[in-house]
Amino acid sequence: MDTAEANPETLGIEVICPERGVTAPCCPHGPTLLFGKGSGGRRFYACSACRDRKDCSFFQWEDEKVSKARLLAREEENRLKQQEYRNRFEELASLPLHEKKFCEDCQMLLLPVEHSTHSTHRATAVTAAQLMRPSMLLRPLDNKKSNAQYLFTDRSTQFLMDTLAGLGYTKVLCVGTPRLQELIKVRNLEQKSRSMKSLLLDIDLRYAQFYSQDEFCHYNMFNHHFFGGEVGVPAADVGIDMSTIHENMLVI
Repeated sequence: MDTAEANPETLGIEVICPERGVTAPCCPHGPTLLFGKGSGGRRFYACSACRDRKDCSFFQWEDEKVSKARLLAREEENRLKQQEYRNRFEELASLPLHEKKFCEDCQMLLLPVEHSTHSTHRATAVTAAQLMRPSMLLRPLDNKKSNAQYLFTDRSTQFLMDTLAGLGYTKVLCVGTPRLQELIKVRNLEQKSRSMKSLLLDIDLRYAQFYSQDEFCHYNMFNHHFFGGEVGVPAADVGIDMSTIHENMLVI
């Protein structure tokens, strides 16, 4: 078995590479990682993205037997969440602009039937420009033990965009870089330079409210997991081959 290098003096937690063919159980954030405490300690599976049980309570001993019903329940939880956001996007996209509102307290775009429910919240109308820049509407996540977000400044984003255009890139895979995705789409609308195709991969599911399946994938880079399975990976639809890096495509 391939494991982390044994060290008798190790007091912390080690990440262990399991045997080939061993499938790790899944938590709400995708396949878990196998951990062990020191040398010879009992090993367990825990979340790949969260380092605090308050953020993801998943815990399973390596040798623990889990019922099939429990496994199916875990899969169903993720599937329903993905479908809910997909349905919300389709319904919101069909609404006229004056019916679209954003709840700052709940960090979500509201459907007309939800306006009264959020009447005591800080809910405001949104403009077309704001919908093009969701990172300006959404509060950055700041939990350093799970999904703290650090966003590019406008100056940095403009520099990256100008550099990409100058080097002739036409396809960009934006991994955890929502502001670059936003600027690409804004510039495509302005038609001031060569059009680019882009796809945002991010663990923050809130972005699914603003983008279609062709523009956003719910993705965990810690374990290279696409939520929703193959349905949630539309890279080929935007001309991006995930298995091959083309000379005119950049991953950033």
